[in-house]
Amino acid sequence: MNNHVDWIPRREELLVELVQLWLDRLADTALRTAYGWSAEECTWTSAALTAFMEARAAYRAAPTKPNRTEKDELKGAAIEAMRKFARERIRNNAKMNDGQKLDMHVTVQDKEPSPVPTPDLGPEAEAFINAREPGVVKVRYLGAKPYGVDRVEIAWTISAAPVDSPDQLTNNETFSRNPWERTFHSSERGGKLYYSLRYLTREGASHWSDVREVVIP
Repeated sequence: MNNHVDWIPRREELLVELVQLWLDRLADTALRTAYGWSAEECTWTSAALTAFMEARAAYRAAPTKPNRTEKDELKGAAIEAMRKFARERIRNNAKMNDGQKLDMHVTVQDKEPSPVPTPDLGPEAEAFINAREPGVVKVRYLGAKPYGVDRVEIAWTISAAPVDSPDQLTNNETFSRNPWERTFHSSERGGKLYYSLRYLTREGASHWSDVREVVIP
């Protein structure tokens, strides 16, 4: 579970349930000893949570604007008290395992980073040529690289016969920024360049895109 996920419920009804759970845990002297929580810290945090619960009860009994204002202010103070206690006494507490931290609803950091999914298909691409740049072919992938993609690989070949499969492309290069560019020899001008692209991540590679062709200027 990622520790950047906000573990404080937005719905007040769910927050109340979490506050009550915390009050029960903070009052448990056996847990205080096991987790190394000081009585002073638990008392201070519990006081902030109790103040919110009492203000909420008062507002529900008499839903006036002043009571609502007080409830909301003490709600914010309770949330900050929980965050502070979680930051200082739960997240990096070696005496608590992940299950015990999650029991307090405090998210914990993954032991290993989650793998980045590899895109299924390679990017769409288009080639650019300019008659004033003889032999130069530029290939640009369209759109931004998906998250986790480090580089783009291009496979290409020059062939007089039609090429319709990436397996027939004999040359491979990688590039991270648009465009891929290559200057071909004068003897290759007028030939057909066939190419296909795929994404590369640390986990692997996507499938190749469809083979496209361009005439070398």
